[in-house]
Amino acid sequence: MRLTKRDKEILQFINASGYCSAPQLGKRFSMQWWIVYRRMNQLIGAGLVIHKRINFSGFGIYFLTPIGARFTDLPPIDGISKGGFDHQALLVDLVLRLRDVYPEALWVSERHLKHQKFYYGVGKVGHVADGILTFPDGKKFAIELELTNKSNARLAKILRAYGAQFEIEAAWYFCADSVISPLSALCANKPYIKVHSLKEFMSEKF
Repeated sequence: MRLTKRDKEILQFINASGYCSAPQLGKRFSMQWWIVYRRMNQLIGAGLVIHKRINFSGFGIYFLTPIGARFTDLPPIDGISKGGFDHQALLVDLVLRLRDVYPEALWVSERHLKHQKFYYGVGKVGHVADGILTFPDGKKFAIELELTNKSNARLAKILRAYGAQFEIEAAWYFCADSVISPLSALCANKPYIKVHSLKEFMSEKF
């Protein structure tokens, strides 16, 4: 099978995310659903992509085989955990929304950050953002998706680490409603942390 430029872009997007659904691919590449399924079936047939239905998901998901990952700059994912599935699925939606709002910005995924050993803290014990938005003027914003409350001690450590990272302009937290109040309280005197409602951001008109 001869891969097109679009095929390689699809493989890159899937592997940077780890996995994603057909609706997410359709939105990212402005393709109708039947075109997505047709093309993905061809990539599956070529041994580059795996499609899996997961009992805790409404949609099947796509991820790359080791052969498919050769066309990207990352290894394939090791597996899919139920605990992290909702977070990752919503993160892809958030990334797509950020691309709509900030089309000029470059998105660097958590998987790329880990591959580059871009940690906040010391070595591999440091924190890794869910991703970074880099704007044309060079400013970088760490993106965090928070769906559940972390312990205050853990959050405080992460927030202090961001305060020491001068290459990061600010960290933007997109939070579930239950997380907004406690996180905002911790960030009261930290202007480099911005707390947003995930629900409002995803539904706002720009």
